[in-house]
Parts: sequence; C-alpha cells; structure tokens
Amino acid sequence: MSELTPFGRQVKIRLLERQMDARELAERIGTSPVQISRILHGKRPGHEQIPLIARLLDIDLDALQKEA
Repeated sequence: MSELTPFGRQVKIRLLERQMDARELAERIGTSPVQISRILHGKRPGHEQIPLIARLLDIDLDALQKEA
C-alpha cells in the first residue's frame, strides 16, 4: 500500500475528528470509496473531487500547498 499524500493525511485527520469514514465522504461528494482512496494516495489527480473534499472537511488547500 502506498503512502498518503499530505492532502490525504489531512483528510484522514479530519475524518477521524468528525467520526466519518471514506464511504460516507464518498457518498457526500458523489463518488466511490475506491476513488477517495486513490485520490488520498496520489494515484488519481482528483481535480474535481479535491475542492469538494476540502470544502466539506474545512481544509485550507492554499495553506497545505505552502507546507509542501
């Protein structure tokens, strides 16, 4: 299994804080849990999904990019 991207790590933290899982996240943004996993591990670009995930989980993408 590959490592999570910095965005993926942030998503996992936020999911734990909100007591959500990838299935619920996927449902809320209209994709599959497999797709979520691929995005969080950097195997898919997720151009459409990443902004939706960030908005839903209150993740500041600009701040995350500055850390990278």
